[in-house]
Amino acid sequence: MKTDPRILLIRPSALGDVLRTVPLAASIRAAYPNCVLDWVVQKGFEDAIRAHPAVNDVIAFPRRELRHWWRSPATARQTWRFFRGLRRGYDLAIDAQGLGRSGLMLLASGATRRIGFSKAREFGWVGANVRLPIDPGSNAVDRMLALIEKSGIPVVKDMSLHAPADADQAWQTLKCRLDIGDNYVVLAPTSRWDSKAWPEDNWADLARHLLGRGLDRVVLLGAPNEREILERIVKASPAGVESLAGEATVGMSMAAVRDGRLLVANDSAMLHAAVGFNVPMVGLFGPTDPEESGPYGHVRDTLRSAEAVASGAHYRDRGLGDRLMRGITVEEVCEAADERLGRTATPRESGGAR
Repeated sequence: MKTDPRILLIRPSALGDVLRTVPLAASIRAAYPNCVLDWVVQKGFEDAIRAHPAVNDVIAFPRRELRHWWRSPATARQTWRFFRGLRRGYDLAIDAQGLGRSGLMLLASGATRRIGFSKAREFGWVGANVRLPIDPGSNAVDRMLALIEKSGIPVVKDMSLHAPADADQAWQTLKCRLDIGDNYVVLAPTSRWDSKAWPEDNWADLARHLLGRGLDRVVLLGAPNEREILERIVKASPAGVESLAGEATVGMSMAAVRDGRLLVANDSAMLHAAVGFNVPMVGLFGPTDPEESGPYGHVRDTLRSAEAVASGAHYRDRGLGDRLMRGITVEEVCEAADERLGRTATPRESGGAR
């Protein structure tokens, strides 16, 4: 391939998976310093990667707007324009997601070389002309990296993330407005799936413990539609707990994690943000296996009950509720949080610098 190729990376969602796909971008840039590297990402997730120095352009995929494309001629035309717009003279396109829609993007790109998983779901492999068998049992990051390694691109395991400058400034402004200093921890208590969510009361107990050990504030992160959950946790907690649901964008949430002393989270996107910013963390896992979906290189920083390990349950089983997550006790999480906070100096001792 020429030294200055045009390359398309396709990993639209989910947010956590987007965050842990950045080593592919870093590897491609290291192999082809003069390349043009574009990335297709779901609309709303652009902040996750638009400041990354390896990426030239972010192509927003309007997934929600195009979900029912067949129902109206206007939406069908919008869908056609999106897929047609992917044809930008790419030499190489990589489908790191392995689903039907990402396979269609791969095909629509018209790239000379189109790399994908040989067993991509929903017939996603159809869009690839280079179909690679990848071990399905390995960590998601390793599976994606194997795509490029088997294609001759040396792997660079650089998980570093970069908050966009405007999002960073917005976070600093919000910090001032809410009077949040540097001595705070971040909790991400929500999950799309009840089976992956630690009970709400436990989060309030954890916040109480953290404030009691000298932290000034506890910051709760969540999406706008999770505001009620976080407000209930705030009401059950002592003063000093602040919900940012509906206040913080993806980029602002990344900056909040970056500047915090610790992150405690369910199996969710912000765990991967903590990896990208080298922030101490405690990840709480139930039906999902941290070896496969956990924070890359930080399985030791996760907790999972023995019942969850033995259950073999799937997180999509709605009958689970939060039963497996209840196997992780408040005491265990408090102990893990204390241990990680003890590794770092407090902002007062270190002058506020990380």
